Amino acid sequence: VRVAIDDAGAGYASFQHVLELGADIIKLDISLTHDIHCKPRKLALAKALCAFASSVGCSIIAEGIESSEDLEVLRALGVDKAQGYHLSHPLPIHEAIPMRQLPGN
Repeated sequence: VRVAIDDAGAGYASFQHVLELGADIIKLDISLTHDIHCKPRKLALAKALCAFASSVGCSIIAEGIESSEDLEVLRALGVDKAQGYHLSHPLPIHEAIPMRQLPGN
């Protein structure tokens, strides 16, 4: 069984979950990732979450990626996977499976 924490960065409760549940995956909320390229506070928080994830051996998924600028910032932070309209609109599973890697990786 793998544990994932959804909506990290959206509030205090999700930080408690990150600390207490020993998650395998942390999913960054759109409220944190949207416009991260021009919001220094969002960038600082995402950077801290990515460093935490790296130090405890879990993966990071970023949701709500709607621009190439946000994608590049998150890629530089070491985000493992991303989702959002910049990458693709929702697809049937048979079309989505081949798209599991971030573009450029």
